[in-house]
Amino acid sequence: MGILSNDIDPRLQSLYDHWLEARRGTLIPNRRDIDPVAIWSVLPFVWMCDYINESGRFRFRLAGEEIRRVHPRIAFGRYIDEFLSPQALARIQPFYREVLALDGGAPAILHMRGFVYRMTEHGLSATGERLVLPLLDGEGDPRFIFGATLYRFDPIPREAPVGDPPVTRTFIPYA
Repeated sequence: MGILSNDIDPRLQSLYDHWLEARRGTLIPNRRDIDPVAIWSVLPFVWMCDYINESGRFRFRLAGEEIRRVHPRIAFGRYIDEFLSPQALARIQPFYREVLALDGGAPAILHMRGFVYRMTEHGLSATGERLVLPLLDGEGDPRFIFGATLYRFDPIPREAPVGDPPVTRTFIPYA
C-alpha cells in the first residue's frame, strides 16, 4: 500500500504501484517507462500533460476515453487553459505546479478525494478521486504530470452553495 491511503480506489492503486515499479531505482520514473498494458484497468481514466517552460502552460499529451467523455474538448496538443474556465484553472494549476516542484521544493504526489468536477450549464457535478504523479522528460527533469481521475456524477442540488464543495488534497513530497 505504501504511502497512499488504505482506502484508495484499486484502479488508482494499480497506477501508483506501476509508477513505483517504473522508477527502476530512480526517485521518479521517466515517461517512456510507463507501460499501458500494466495499467489497463485504469487506462480509460488516465491523462498526461507536459509543462511548457516558455509559456508556463500545461499541454495535454494523453487523455483516456472516460476523460474525453467528460471533457470532450480535450485533445492531444491542447493546453488546459483552452478548455478550463479561468476560475477552474486558478484552482487546479497551482496543484499541478506543486507536483512538479516548479516553484521550488521537491516533486510531490497528489491524491484528491471529494469534489472533482462541475459543469453547471448541464446540471452536473462529480465527486471522486484523482491521483497525480510526476514523470521525467528525456533530460531527466520532472516535466510531465501523469494522473487518473475517477468520477461519480450527481445532479447539482438547487441549494448548493456558491463556490466549490470541499475536497481533501494530500500532497506527499517525493525527495
